[in-house]
Amino acid sequence: MLTAAQVTGSGVPLAALAAAGALVLVQVLVPRLCRRVSPRSARFQSIADGLAIAYVFVRLLPDLAQPASGASRGSLGLLVDRPFLIALVGLLLYYAVLDWAQDRDAREEQQRGGVPTPWPFWASGALYLVFNLFVGYLLVHQVRPGPAELALYTVALSARYLTGEIALRDQDPRAYDRLGRWVLAAAVLVGWGLGATVDLGDEAVRVFSALLAGSIVLTSLTQQLPGAGRAHFPLLGGACVVFSALLVAI
Repeated sequence: MLTAAQVTGSGVPLAALAAAGALVLVQVLVPRLCRRVSPRSARFQSIADGLAIAYVFVRLLPDLAQPASGASRGSLGLLVDRPFLIALVGLLLYYAVLDWAQDRDAREEQQRGGVPTPWPFWASGALYLVFNLFVGYLLVHQVRPGPAELALYTVALSARYLTGEIALRDQDPRAYDRLGRWVLAAAVLVGWGLGATVDLGDEAVRVFSALLAGSIVLTSLTQQLPGAGRAHFPLLGGACVVFSALLVAI
């Protein structure tokens, strides 16, 4: 099921490849962005997170709530009919892994006399690896077809990458710059390649999209909680309202 990424005569979804290239570029340039435009500011974080949150609640989840095309079969079919449940599972899984990593880090840091451990960084990196594979695949296979949808998806995910991976880099700048960003960027291209060569069906697309929605909500709101140091509610709310209006209008 090729949708927004229209297939050319050669069988290559070039629109999705261009979108994947944009997302890869964002990730590769994270260190430079940190140095030159200071995107770690609260204002930047809030605007970007507002875009991502609006996309999930105004476009992605409502689309998933629509009846799937064709008959759903088996256990996967039952899940497809409950997208909000899948999104909740995605949120809880993401939370559970991060909570485990933080607990292990706290225990080992105490044993080492206050020396930080790499557990939070590598756990977050592993989650982003899976996240990026889903993102790349969904560039080719989308719930709602059309080039406009592909553009909106790319904008929302670019915003999510900028804030999420900057936060990941803050945990271990050396490891992220040398290896992490390249592996995560490659995961988007691998996901795109899988999407261009393998069609797992509409049910898989909906499950992947719902899991992605849950993880986006968790990671976006985590950075915007009161007292987190990166929250700027007027800009967060404003970005949500403006992008929501755009999504409703299109």
